[in-house]
Amino acid sequence: MSDPLPTFDLRSLDLAGLRRWLDLHLARWASDPVFVQRSHISDLRRAHPELRTLEADHARAVRADAESEHGPRLREIERQLYQKGKAIAGLTDALNRSPVEKQAALVAKRDAFSARQRDLEEEQTALSQASPERQDLLRATAGLEQLRKSIGLDREEARLNELLMSRGRGAGRAGNAFEDKALEVTRTRILPTVAPDPTSVHLLRTVRLGAAGVELDIAIVRRPGGPDEPVEVLAVVEAKRNINDLTHGFLRRQIDLAWLTGDRAACDPAEHRTGTFDTGHFDRPAVHWEDRQAFLFAPDSFRRFKRDASGYFRDGLYQITRAGPVWGLSGAALARVSAAVSKDETWDPNEEAYLGRLFDWAKSLGGPVETPDLLQLYGNDPERAGQLVIL
Repeated sequence: MSDPLPTFDLRSLDLAGLRRWLDLHLARWASDPVFVQRSHISDLRRAHPELRTLEADHARAVRADAESEHGPRLREIERQLYQKGKAIAGLTDALNRSPVEKQAALVAKRDAFSARQRDLEEEQTALSQASPERQDLLRATAGLEQLRKSIGLDREEARLNELLMSRGRGAGRAGNAFEDKALEVTRTRILPTVAPDPTSVHLLRTVRLGAAGVELDIAIVRRPGGPDEPVEVLAVVEAKRNINDLTHGFLRRQIDLAWLTGDRAACDPAEHRTGTFDTGHFDRPAVHWEDRQAFLFAPDSFRRFKRDASGYFRDGLYQITRAGPVWGLSGAALARVSAAVSKDETWDPNEEAYLGRLFDWAKSLGGPVETPDLLQLYGNDPERAGQLVIL
């Protein structure tokens, strides 16, 4: 493990430290298109206080409509209309792709759905006209939509959704690239220390074994016997692209290894029960397929893994991550802070009471163990420090 890493542990800061912590993040977030767009939407909303009034009126109309005489039936009609619309779209798509001899049956089925759709729409119109609460809701909805359109809020929110989808696709590609890098590092740096003789050794990816929640990013296994014999697991490698997510992966693997080693006192069988493991315990062999080869895992496959004096499974557990600032919160928690700051129409970091509330909330997002604790755990143990690879 290389040292030192820039560490700004939120949990150890005072209020003045939080200001500096926020300043560092605001400088980063200023180049994030999603943060910039959310902030733009907040500015737009702040410039039009009448929007909040219409939104409050709309919320009251929604509640009144739900509690009205015809409210339950109108909601049921809306649900059925949604289902009928999906069915008609599906049948239309099937009709466009089906051979001629099957089209008549599909047309008849689609016509039946369309007829039921028209009946529901007629009932919806009649009930809506008979319900003062629904009429109020329709007027409130129309007024709110008109304002949103006139100030461009609907357009800006659509742009935000596009940016979020683009970010998701980019994160997926980056995650896949890092997994490939982690496999290369495992092969070149970890494998030689685990298995100097690579005979019959395999690197397996995304090992799940049909168990709920269990997923080993990389497992280094040996086949001591033939292909029909259970493998021996030499090491498990966890890969996290964001160093702030390191502890989440570490703690998740602790649960997995407790289950895989048969530590029943540490596992809730209900959380692991599947069709493969109907008892909720790893009490029977399971197969992992890779490169069209079957790798058999049995409870004895994980016999090398035991808890050490720290109370954790660390022997045989390796972690690979990237160097970066350590913030004291996970990536998901930091994303929540970023979203809250960018969307807060009352944002005022110069007001001490406001900053105190933000500080308390942000700290509440942290877990009892975060990346700074894990770095210290490994940094204080030279024998195992090499099991944490920071690129």
